[in-house]
Amino acid sequence: MNTRIDHIGALIHGERMRRGLTQEELGQRVGVGKAQISKIESGRGLTIKTVTKVLDALSLSASVSLHPTMRIDRRVIGYIVANIGEFAATHGMTVREASNYLNRYKGLDFLAEHFEAEHLLSLQDSIQDLTQVCFNNGGGIR
Repeated sequence: MNTRIDHIGALIHGERMRRGLTQEELGQRVGVGKAQISKIESGRGLTIKTVTKVLDALSLSASVSLHPTMRIDRRVIGYIVANIGEFAATHGMTVREASNYLNRYKGLDFLAEHFEAEHLLSLQDSIQDLTQVCFNNGGGIR
């Protein structure tokens, strides 16, 4: 299950309710007051320590998956901007429309992920690749 950290409080609340516990009862198990449980369930006051205590009290476990962030340098940004402009001109769109379309149908992700190969191609070849990638992801332009 892939859950964002800002949903943990709601998950804890749901599990507490499923087990028929009051906030006071869960608080006693955790060693905190009802007000702290209320805070945790609303997504405030979440720390690894408090979440761990609550999970232990509910006999639950959780895991965290860390993903490296992709750092995009100026060359990549310039390349993407050039592709957006050319894509717009090729398909009779405004730059904003092209940017929204490429974002929605994963064209921008494709350019960032495959920059090292794509930037070696002509701009027209890149636009053809972008058009195909977007089409494959549900876009209507061929």
